[in-house]
Amino acid sequence: MRHDVWLYAFHVLFYLTFLPRVLERRRDPEPAAAEGAAPAPARARFARGILLFHMVGFFFLYFGINASVFDFRAVRPLPLFPPQRLAGAIVLLAASALSLWALAFFRSWRVRAELETGHELATGGPFRFVRHPIYLAMALLALGSFLWLPRPLVALGAVLVMAGCDVRARTEEKLLAGTFGDRYREYMARVKRFVPGIY
Repeated sequence: MRHDVWLYAFHVLFYLTFLPRVLERRRDPEPAAAEGAAPAPARARFARGILLFHMVGFFFLYFGINASVFDFRAVRPLPLFPPQRLAGAIVLLAASALSLWALAFFRSWRVRAELETGHELATGGPFRFVRHPIYLAMALLALGSFLWLPRPLVALGAVLVMAGCDVRARTEEKLLAGTFGDRYREYMARVKRFVPGIY
């Protein structure tokens, strides 16, 4: 258990990457629109339901983590490969680094799939390599957690979180294509969703 508690520190680090954007949004809820920004507010269909599905994935992930860390009677599973916890730590750090990098370039980040007047299309930084680096970072957070704690409930949560990332990404792509038109479709044609050159 002593080593497993450190997993929470990696999760705290990940969520702290969002803090500057949250504080900035509180200070300036409606930033000035840049050239080429969204002309009017818009929200994806079923945005709330899709967000709820993603939150269910996180619920199972954290339920599995908590059950694994604080079940003193449980027999610790054998690692899938020898440096598994180290691999998990590297993936977790990569998730935080990617999230921080993406949020530095994406000033219009929102929790739900919605655009406000002045929403900017991010294509710099990590967005040059994947269309959804923040969702990729969340998927890496889930994968790293499973590598750290390879338990069935953690695996279920990780799969649901990754599925939620994919569903949310597809939903946002429809919204962005409808708002930014050919500009976004050209971006989609040259940049993959999550894995450069593959998917």
